[in-house]
Amino acid sequence: MNETEFDVLVVGAGTAGMPCAIGAAERGLRVCVVEKLDRVGGTLHVTGGDLSAAGTRRQAARGIIDSPQAHFADIDRISRGTVDEEVTRLAVEEAARTVDWLEDNGYTFADAAPAVLFGHEPYDVARTHFAPRRGLEILDAMLPDWDRLVESGAIVLLTGSTLRELVTEDGGRVVGVVVDRADGPREIRAANVVLATGGYAANPEMFAEVTPRAHRLVSCAPETSQGDGIVAARKVGAAFRGADKHLPTADGIETAAGSGRAELLGAWPVLHDPLRLPREIYVDPSGRRFMNEEELSPDTRERNIRQLDDTAWFVVFDDASIDVGLPLVPFWGPDGLREKAREGDVAWVGDTPAELARKAGIDPEGLEATIAEFNASVPHGRDLFGRRRASHTITQGPFYALRNVATVFITFGGLAVDGRLRVLTEAGEPIEGLYAAGEVIGAAATTGNAFCSGMLVTPALSFGRVLGRTLTGQGA
Repeated sequence: MNETEFDVLVVGAGTAGMPCAIGAAERGLRVCVVEKLDRVGGTLHVTGGDLSAAGTRRQAARGIIDSPQAHFADIDRISRGTVDEEVTRLAVEEAARTVDWLEDNGYTFADAAPAVLFGHEPYDVARTHFAPRRGLEILDAMLPDWDRLVESGAIVLLTGSTLRELVTEDGGRVVGVVVDRADGPREIRAANVVLATGGYAANPEMFAEVTPRAHRLVSCAPETSQGDGIVAARKVGAAFRGADKHLPTADGIETAAGSGRAELLGAWPVLHDPLRLPREIYVDPSGRRFMNEEELSPDTRERNIRQLDDTAWFVVFDDASIDVGLPLVPFWGPDGLREKAREGDVAWVGDTPAELARKAGIDPEGLEATIAEFNASVPHGRDLFGRRRASHTITQGPFYALRNVATVFITFGGLAVDGRLRVLTEAGEPIEGLYAAGEVIGAAATTGNAFCSGMLVTPALSFGRVLGRTLTGQGA
């Protein structure tokens, strides 16, 4: 193994790792970045790239009055007080500077940004910034500085390098890493090691191990999201936290039954859009309804799904509803939905509710009773779940069922860090030489037991920038 010494060693060239390396290299530090893929950018290639920040120039130009204090209060409200306060306050204080920095580097906002978005529980103020090209716009804003520093040798980039383990000295100080490369393992040493390796949303075994009441993992994350940095850090005594705050995304369709995968930007049902009135009911495998289908709060919907014994559930409707209004699955369209139902893999069709139930794996008697109960409530304009806009009975066959699954974009568990982003032991003591930023610290750190718009990408960028400007060649 070849041993090389650097001031800063960043593991992962993604949302947190790139700004960290850029900042450190611009200050004259010797920087090495190891990346398991053959390209940089990490999840910026697939993320929606929402950025939440208070007090940005963009907000000021739109006449929006906001502050980091108001931002934190909104996060505290949405998360029910479950975030790491020290880490989250650092995130909101840095957020506006991060968004302004991106703008200075050519980031182009969507015309409607900033806005109040409703994919997650909404903020009280328009503070979510976004771009037409999603996460790629963020990547493009960083690439000119990145390419310049790599080409000059200020950043040494090693792609195709998978983290195997952290190297420690007596006393437990982290002094480097061992990475596996095509030409064999390599040891790289540094005064500071920054883990920016992402989460574990594509690792079913790890997800099941650390997540209380874990459901079967259906992931939208890149296959590289294996939790490498978390595993390596725990072996040298790092504390792991936040997995108990896990919350799934409520709606998703597997690419194929049992695949454990869902397409991030492909086929998704539209089930909580204010512009689409529900024309269907939701049932569990017993055939019984479990929530008001009109519920627009993403947080409430996600918690309802989380309480199911099996987080797979079914959207049930009749043929008359397919061609009305916004399609249930826009990517498929009405005819595509009918075709998928005939295929009988993730959707099914039957001439009667009982036939449909048998094909889909729903209890026939339960489904028949539920449909009858629902149809009887429609003339009254309100049912036992409080649904008021039940204007459409489920009576015109054939009948359809679409299987939905709770999906995982990101993981809530991660390495414990303090306000300086030092990785901590179970006793709360910092591990010398080891830092972390991005999803490796867990979504729960900055979103708690909830989804807070823009509180993953923005903190990852911000924390990378903080480390890039604070680490020293002697360790911090």
